[in-house]
Formats: sequence, structure tokens, C-alpha cells
Amino acid sequence: MEEYFSDIIYQTHLANQETLVTLLFEHKSYTVSFPHVQLLQYIINIWKQEIKDGKKVLSLVIPIVIHHGDTTWEYKSLKSYFVDLPEVLHKFIPDFDYLLFSLSDIGDDRLASIKNVILSMSAMLLKHSHDENDEFLKLTPFWLEKLKELDTQQQLDFIKSVFIYIQNAINLTKKEIPPIFTKVSNNVTNIAMTIADHIRAEEREITMELTTFQHIKGLLEIGLNADAISKAFKLPTKKVQDIIQKIKDSSN
Repeated sequence: MEEYFSDIIYQTHLANQETLVTLLFEHKSYTVSFPHVQLLQYIINIWKQEIKDGKKVLSLVIPIVIHHGDTTWEYKSLKSYFVDLPEVLHKFIPDFDYLLFSLSDIGDDRLASIKNVILSMSAMLLKHSHDENDEFLKLTPFWLEKLKELDTQQQLDFIKSVFIYIQNAINLTKKEIPPIFTKVSNNVTNIAMTIADHIRAEEREITMELTTFQHIKGLLEIGLNADAISKAFKLPTKKVQDIIQKIKDSSN
């Protein structure tokens, strides 16, 4: 879902002057002990890129942490990382803050009321990504209502992302996923079924490639060369040579 919570750069006016602001979104499905350290690295990377791009004025970076884990996120200031540090040394600590949005603390009604449909659906998906299958499927009416508000291309783009995310993060079976979308419209049904078929095809292809990789590795170990293996598998010699190179790289 990162494409729906990606970094946003925009210009605004503050104190009667134009200011460039970068919103830095960081997703966390788990709590971390020192979030400022990681955020500071991201901020520095943004500034380094701006300098590389020849910008004379750096943007103001506002870090936003979106937490969607099971545990409670305990906010701490950066200064709290340094225990019993004398006040005179505080000036050497980088001073910045971040905004925290813990989705577990935000009710479903509030998430559903977000005017941006894609943002609303993305936030709801992240919040409930740790639900048991039966609980997650209770959200089906929400998905149906929101999907009807999207145009065809938005439906395609979003369903593709959601389909893969649901499968990987929530572990629904392939039979359980399509019915979530089939009640919206015939078009959405076709999209969902097509994506499901595409994912199955990709999985079969990956499985075949792994099997071929292991077989070629075994033939190499008994002394066969690329030409012999190519004839055995009825594969182009170049493809076999590429696989052999991958095998050698993986063993280094």
C-alpha cells in the first residue's frame, strides 16, 4: 500500500513567503525503540538529493509515522534517548519531531469518513491487516461501497494492490479473495478474477524456474556443460548460461 502513502512534496505560503514542504510518510507494523534515528536518516537523504538536484533552499521535512501494528506505540522525544545528559549538552542533540497516527486508535467510522476514497480504503486495510480471516471479511460491505465510488482505472489499480497485499499480509486463500469484489459490478468481478489468474500464473512460473534452477545445478555438479544441459531441457543455450551464472553468483 506504499504507493498510497508515499512522500508528498508541495509548496505553501507561511508567514507571507513561499515554503517548500515535504511530507515524509513512514509505515510501521511494529514498534521501534529509536524511530527518530531512522527518520533522521530519511530526512538527510531527502536533503542530500535536493542538494544533488541543485536546489538552493532545502525543503521543510515533516515526518509522519503511520502505525498499524498490534502493540501500542509509546511516543518518546529524541532527547529522552539520552539519559541524565547535562542541560548544557542538549544543544548538540538534533532537534525535530514527528507526527504519529496510530490506526488502532482511530475508529472505523472515522476512517470510512475520509473524503479521499483511496486513502480511506488504504487506511482501513492497514488497520485490519492483522485481523483473523473471518473478522477481515466482515469489512466486505465497506469495500463494496468504496469501490463503487472509483472509476474503472482506479478500480483496476487499487484492486491489484489490495489483492496482492491481502494475499501476503492477511493470508486469505485465493478462493476467499475474489468474492470481496464480485458484488460491486461485472467489471470489478472481471478485474478481480483476472488478477487472481495472473497471480496463479506468476506463482507457477516462479515454481518452474526454481525447479529448473535446482535441476541445472544438479547436472552441473555431475559434470555436464551448458550445451548438454540446453539439449536436455530444450532451452536456449543463452538462458542456460544465464542460469549457470546465477548459480555461480549464489555460491560466492
